[in-house]
Amino acid sequence: MIKTVLINELIKAMHKKRTYISFVLLFFLVPLIVIAIGSGSGYLEKQIYGQLKDSFLVFGSLTNGYLSSYLIIAILAGQMPFLATIVASEIVSGEYAKGTFRMYLSRPVSRIKVLSSKLIIVVLYTIVMMFFFVFYTLGVSCAFLGIGDLAVFHRGLLFLSDGDIIWRFFLAFTISSGVMLSISCLCFMLSTFFKNSVTPIIVTISAVFIGSAISFIPLEIFERINPFLFTGYIDLFLAAFHDPVPWDLILKATFVCLGWSLIFITTSFYHFTKKEILS
Repeated sequence: MIKTVLINELIKAMHKKRTYISFVLLFFLVPLIVIAIGSGSGYLEKQIYGQLKDSFLVFGSLTNGYLSSYLIIAILAGQMPFLATIVASEIVSGEYAKGTFRMYLSRPVSRIKVLSSKLIIVVLYTIVMMFFFVFYTLGVSCAFLGIGDLAVFHRGLLFLSDGDIIWRFFLAFTISSGVMLSISCLCFMLSTFFKNSVTPIIVTISAVFIGSAISFIPLEIFERINPFLFTGYIDLFLAAFHDPVPWDLILKATFVCLGWSLIFITTSFYHFTKKEILS
């Protein structure tokens, strides 16, 4: 029964235009940024090198596909929470608004199975979206600008050889997906409370904004709270390009994001199973 319900939810998601908004936006935006980075490579390298050119003789160019991907992901990562809410915000509240639950839940299938199928769709969408974001960016950047060593800022200017980079992008994808799943689960939970899809988006983005502000405000109380908020790890994917990689911090972030996701999911199921659908 769960397989049938899941296929039904997948078909409904595939037929909604909003499902493709994130992919279409990234499809056109990423190449434009890559072209801009390629055309402004001289200025970009000047910012990276700083005063190094006065002390060292530099051969070749640092502006390549890896650097372009790193910069684009760093720039757009802060916008991904909004894209992560597109499907999650509507997948339950949309059923409330259309009144389809009256017919849907009259069938011999439990509410838990119905909500589980919707949650699986949200999780799959988030993971596929993040995979597309990271590796479409990487593919387009390398196709336009080629490959080479990657220069990043970590305790100064750190150079990573081209053979030590791809796995770091996989790690960055894994880290960022964990954070985005927490955000999707939050929006999914809110979708079970409201009968419109706008309110879950607004509340989720507001929560992300407040959490992000806490991580940047240098107050002692915020510094104590921040490690326990999933919003404090939105930019943690950058740690994938550190040497050495801070595995202890990544593991801590994993537990924090997993903990919040389980809280959101548990609340969603509790509320959905108790809610009066026919009201």
